[in-house]
Amino acid sequence: MERRRRVSRQPAGWAGMCHIDGESVVRWHDCRVVDISILGLGITFHHQLPPELVGRALHVEVPAVGDSVKVRFEGKIRNAVPTNPEGSVRVGIEFVGLSEAEQAITAYLSAMSRRVTRLSTT
Repeated sequence: MERRRRVSRQPAGWAGMCHIDGESVVRWHDCRVVDISILGLGITFHHQLPPELVGRALHVEVPAVGDSVKVRFEGKIRNAVPTNPEGSVRVGIEFVGLSEAEQAITAYLSAMSRRVTRLSTT
């Protein structure tokens, strides 16, 4: 049986910082947004217990223009998969309860990511 996505993902490759709700100590993890769609993000970072991440809220900040302007994404972790024995994990987050304006912004960022990726490969 072939699995199909509701919407396509576009490569991103943005370095950022992530915070997982419910951690005993408030801290931000270095992370990388690896892909984006209008419904969510794919992110990689270091975490020792991936199964404990599913269902938790995740906040992601990435620089938009230099270091002064940042874009913040928030969503719920829907899946978490270890990617190596050293503790790297790939998570998929789903945006929850987006307004029409927020949906338009994520659609724009996804389209721009696709355009930048296409230009960099030509």
